[in-house]
Amino acid sequence: MNPESGEIRSDTLALTDAAAIDVELRLIVEAVYGPPIRKLAGLDIGRAYWGASMVLPYGGDIVDVFQYGDGSTSLAVVDISGHGIRAATHAGLAKHALRAYVSQGYSAIEAIRGLNRLCIENCAFEDEIEFFATAFFAIINARRDSMQYVSAGHEAAYIVTPEGHRMLDATGPIIGLLDDDHAFQQKTISLNAGDTLAVVTDGFTEARDEHGVFLGANALAKVVERNAALTAEQQAQSITASAYGYAGPRLKDDVAALVVKVVQQGYTFTLATVK
Repeated sequence: MNPESGEIRSDTLALTDAAAIDVELRLIVEAVYGPPIRKLAGLDIGRAYWGASMVLPYGGDIVDVFQYGDGSTSLAVVDISGHGIRAATHAGLAKHALRAYVSQGYSAIEAIRGLNRLCIENCAFEDEIEFFATAFFAIINARRDSMQYVSAGHEAAYIVTPEGHRMLDATGPIIGLLDDDHAFQQKTISLNAGDTLAVVTDGFTEARDEHGVFLGANALAKVVERNAALTAEQQAQSITASAYGYAGPRLKDDVAALVVKVVQQGYTFTLATVK
């Protein structure tokens, strides 16, 4: 074998290995975001993600839905600082930490306080420069008639009803900023059949048109109201698409959306209600 052919074979193997690693990384990152949401009793759930990067369609924005053994369902929309693989790994940490806390019986506020402490301590131990996140975290009870939530610096979450809409204001600072449990507060709201929860990350609200005007948070409620007849999945897709339609190639941040429609109430939960 002459040296030139050896070099060619070596380069080819290196490219093959790099491609395989790239595939594995993508599979790992996609696993963080999980499969499509299964049908859950009493809820129609949709989520969508519009990645600003064409290289990797995922980043630090995550939408997670998880149902527990008692029939309660947690909803998390988390926007991690930064982009790419590092932000995605932090998103995975946040996703599974919140699931674990609630599995142990934590309330929404206890779970967010636990995540805040974890982010601060993980940042110090791993020698990270920063690990900040905005987070909207909620738990809908098994009967689907109430929801407790914490909004940690998250500016765009709405409840849309047949009578109108209202914003669910922030109840605490961003995650990883203050090591203070008392900085976070929890709110509980009643739910009725026909109500819709819609939450987005700031890639939506901070989308700009050609004049530099922000799309803003109130546009979220308008999109949901305009598409009230659509399924939750279709609504989520319309939310992310509207951000790109408004900003076009100027959209520089990822946009994640969660839509949850309450379609029926009064469940006595059994494992058979999960499909």
